[in-house]
Amino acid sequence: MNNYELTVIVRNRDVETHKDKVKEILQKNGTTITKEDHWGIKKLAYEIDRENEGFYMYMLIDSPPEAIDKIKHEFGLNADILRYLFVKLEKKTA
Repeated sequence: MNNYELTVIVRNRDVETHKDKVKEILQKNGTTITKEDHWGIKKLAYEIDRENEGFYMYMLIDSPPEAIDKIKHEFGLNADILRYLFVKLEKKTA
């Protein structure tokens, strides 16, 4: 299991459904959400799919490395997910 930061921007209409769908995709692929922080609706720097605002979700997750490509594929197929970013975190050494 690797640790990742995940930021997802979803359409700002029907946000609760979009949040649940993102979590469902993550859980289906064996990912555990360790921390969740929603930044709310923010103005986008540029228009994405005719949207000027998006709902930002920030999460710390534990995921098998092979699941990330599957998650990216499913995120890409979902029109309500405007953007996403996975950042792999370094393992802490004691």
